[in-house]
Amino acid sequence: MTDGGGRMAGRVNIAFTPDATTAARRLQERFPLPDLVDVARVATAFALRTNVPLTRPADFGSANGSNFNVGSVDPQGELRDLLLALHPEIDEDPYRVVETLMSLGAIALEQKVAAGEVLSLRDMISLPDA
Repeated sequence: MTDGGGRMAGRVNIAFTPDATTAARRLQERFPLPDLVDVARVATAFALRTNVPLTRPADFGSANGSNFNVGSVDPQGELRDLLLALHPEIDEDPYRVVETLMSLGAIALEQKVAAGEVLSLRDMISLPDA
């Protein structure tokens, strides 16, 4: 199905890469996030906040780690809508982009936590612009 802009919107499930799953589990241990799906949302927001590229790098790997139904990650479609409002140039399934951002965001956030640059979820808001 398309949404009028040529963007395909057909994904039912999205997943972390295995490396992102590992990072997400570390983040879940560090922050008050009850489920990995919550980490996926936070990681996506962090990726958007820090201007992580929307396209997958060559070494992205397979998205076959922790797997979520799109309706669990984005039940009202608000994350998709935010992504499309911030990046109207997206011409592919927005949930494929969310899948990319949640993996890259989890890895990037976990690195910031490990380096002591992010000590709380609030620190993500006050990061200097990338």
